[in-house]
This record gives sequence, structure tokens and C-alpha cells, in this order.
Amino acid sequence: MRLTFGKWRLFYWLASVFIAAASYSMSSGQTKQIAVTIDDLPLNGPNIGIVRLRPMTRSILAALNKNSIPAVGFANELLLYVPGETDVRIDLLREWMRGGIELGNHTFSHLRFENVSLEQYEDDTIRGEAVMRMLVKDKPNELRYFRHPFLKMGDTRDLEDAFESFLAKRGYRIAPVTIDSMDWMFLAAYSRAANDATRRTVAAQYVQFVDRQFEAAEKASGDMFGRQIRQILLLHANELNAAALGRVFADLRSRGYSFISLAEALADPAYVRPAKYTDTSDWLSVWANEKNYIRSRPQPPEWIQKEYSAAQGRH
Repeated sequence: MRLTFGKWRLFYWLASVFIAAASYSMSSGQTKQIAVTIDDLPLNGPNIGIVRLRPMTRSILAALNKNSIPAVGFANELLLYVPGETDVRIDLLREWMRGGIELGNHTFSHLRFENVSLEQYEDDTIRGEAVMRMLVKDKPNELRYFRHPFLKMGDTRDLEDAFESFLAKRGYRIAPVTIDSMDWMFLAAYSRAANDATRRTVAAQYVQFVDRQFEAAEKASGDMFGRQIRQILLLHANELNAAALGRVFADLRSRGYSFISLAEALADPAYVRPAKYTDTSDWLSVWANEKNYIRSRPQPPEWIQKEYSAAQGRH
């Protein structure tokens, strides 16, 4: 079959993309790499009080440090203002920093973008950095990432572009995710558990579910890109992860992952926003929407979902 000039151009472009991806994969030295991010510092979920919050924080940090993981922790500064605990909670942010965790902005009050105006969202973002700016004043290269609460971006590209222009002026870059652990759903069952045996069951099923999430993400990566992209994991600062993260990280190592920084993950050529706009920071969904790819999306066990609904008052 004779190739026209236009078809030669398409062939050349596809070949170039393939060669670039192959070259990138070989130069990375690892076939599977993952960046870890943690939302809702200092505490996600029910208010457990400082007596439990302090050891929870240290357990999470111990799991991260044991695995030499350079994580980013996204804070909601509203969570610092608990009567009688504010100073101690600010000290906990310092403890995250001493543990080698980079801080990021998650807005002050965990606003959903679609529920407020652009101006309100920007104001909440500025309020959400007041304490952290003080904490990182001697570290000028820090406080450089922002994550949308609920992973919900602007309803339109123009709205999101306006917000990201605002962020850029303040030195921020958007931090997307590719794998949501959905720990927040399991946390409901973990927090409502009547005994330690039930909590152990919840934690074990959570670890199994995260493994299924990675299996699905790896398939999606292979199907859409022909290789394993650098993944970005979303976790939350809660007691479930304090109990289970050691097993989650061990499982990831058994799957062949090495841990990298968020900056290294975002250097993957995959992280270029497609022409087709999707209003989420879940980039596997963004790419799937662009490519008309139907993703496999594992769901937590039904009883976990029911516990979560009950905790939310939706019986």
C-alpha cells in the first residue's frame, strides 16, 4: 500500500512517541515507580484528640521513614484550630517536616470548588497557607504544591486556568493523583469498629483493596501508554493508615515499585494535560476520558460501603 505524505507524517509521529516513551522507560531505571502523597494533615476523619493524634502521626512517619519515602503532605489549616490543641497541632506539622515530609496546600477549609466562586476559592487557598508559610520561611523551595479538595477542579477549563494562573503567581503547581486508596471509606468502618478484631479485619481488607487498585492502575497504564507510568498515590492522615501503611508499602515493594518524589513523578512525559478537559485531579480518569478508554474501577467490599453510608447518615 502506498503511503501518502499525510500518512507518513502520522507514522513518523507515532514512531517518535513510541521511541520517546521507550527511551524514557529505559532511562528511568525502574519499570514501576510511585510517589506518595497524604491529604488532610494533621487529621483526616473523626476528631480523635491529641492523645491519639500524636502517636498516629508518629506511626505514619515511621512507616514512611522505614521505606525512605519522600512524601508530600497536604494540610487543611482549619484542622489546626481546635480549642486547647492549636499550638500542639502546629507542632505536629513541624513534626511532619522534621520527618522529611514536604508540606502542600489543600485549602484552609477543604472547599469543593463547584460550591464557591473563584474569588472565594482563592481566598481560602491564601488562608490555607498562613501557618505553613511561617513554618517553611527558611526553606524557600518548599510549599510548591496544591491539591484540590475532593480532587474537584474548576467546572470549565477557563475557570481552572484562571485559578491555576493565580496559583502559579504564588509558586504552586497542581498535584494530581492516579491511584486513590479510598482509605477515607474504610476509615468509617475502622472508626466505628466495636473491637480490635474488627479493626484488624478492616485494615486487612483495606490493604487487599489497595492492591486491587494498583492492579487496575497498572492495566490502565499499560493499555493507554504501552508502559508503566510513574504513579501518584493518594492517602490520608488517619488512624487506619497508621495501622496499615507498613503493609501497604511492603505490598508495593513486592509488586516491584520503588518510591520517588512527587517532582520525579511529574517529570513523566505522561503528565501533559490533554486537549479534552476533564474537571478532576484524578489523571487516570483524565487520560481515559481523552482516549475513550473504559477503566476497571474496583470498589470496596459492600459492608465497608454500608458502614461509610451509615457514618455519613445515609442509611
